[in-house]
Amino acid sequence: MAQFTNEMRQFFDVQRLVFRIGELSSMTGVSARQLRYWEKKNLITSQEREDGQQARVYTFKTFIGVSMIKYFMDEGYTLAAAAKQAQSRKDRIAYIHRFIKTGLKGFAKIDGKMAINLGAFDEQQTLMALMPEDDGPVTYRLVPNDEAHRMTQAAPN
Repeated sequence: MAQFTNEMRQFFDVQRLVFRIGELSSMTGVSARQLRYWEKKNLITSQEREDGQQARVYTFKTFIGVSMIKYFMDEGYTLAAAAKQAQSRKDRIAYIHRFIKTGLKGFAKIDGKMAINLGAFDEQQTLMALMPEDDGPVTYRLVPNDEAHRMTQAAPN
């Protein structure tokens, strides 16, 4: 699974996704003038250009940030409050990303259900999350560490 993930990261590198100010404006519905103002207020940043061009370019992360700020402004927040809400949301997303990157240990099948190995619960047991086939609730099961490791290794990617 790690090899597949690394291959996908190389294939789809969001760091290479950059947008000129007009493109970002068109994609988000935020005027170029507003984007320049937000940049002046340090709410967003443009990326340094390696090709010597003067036109601003923005990363995919900036696109997400602009979209979130616009969403909150459309909900009635002031610019400052919208930026604060967007930053709070980005911080939570970073925690979720970190959990997924470090906390998930793989997949397995338990009683015919897809299970996610959530890692060691204690020195003897691993916490497994059993995913329902429908909209039912996720259930959890503690499994001996060696059994969880064996099941996770045997599960198809």
